[in-house]
Amino acid sequence: MPLLGTRLAAEPWPALLWNGARLHRAGAAEADGLALVALAASPPEGSGDDVERALRTGLAVSAALTDVVGTGAVTGRPTTGVVAAAACAAVAGGTDPPDLDPVLDVAAALMVVRPPGDGSGTAVDAVAAGHCLAAGWLAPQVLRAGLVGTPGTLQDTVSTVTGRPAGHLRTAPVTDGPGAPVGPAGALLAGLR
Repeated sequence: MPLLGTRLAAEPWPALLWNGARLHRAGAAEADGLALVALAASPPEGSGDDVERALRTGLAVSAALTDVVGTGAVTGRPTTGVVAAAACAAVAGGTDPPDLDPVLDVAAALMVVRPPGDGSGTAVDAVAAGHCLAAGWLAPQVLRAGLVGTPGTLQDTVSTVTGRPAGHLRTAPVTDGPGAPVGPAGALLAGLR
């Protein structure tokens, strides 16, 4: 994968760490980072439509995570962006959205706990943004390798970290939307270089 802002490339894990931090510092939309996760997780023969579906899934999970974390004072803040990126990566790799629970439980175990303050604008925020993309990309691979999370890890982890009961993740079904046909995922990724 390309390292944004350079003429270099790296394997997906370091590239997503780097790119997530760069995108955060640039104030890029969440969809930009999730698009990179979808491209990194897609098989080279995967279609642009598959990447788009993965992106929509990641964004839907991200929006639904506010119900899991809730609002108000917290003991700590989990990097729930890992969970959205994991959903995106899993769908890009061929998982159907209704079958995401196991990968979301693995992703919850990969979240980082941050202090309760908002931490806006710190370098730690940029690193956390990169971690979310890279760890999200890693979660489906961990699951495919045979490591599993305990069912309910997402709610248990959020509850423990925030110090209050966690809600349940409810997402609207992700449907295939209209869009211009795009080429294979491998060609899209190569176009970023």
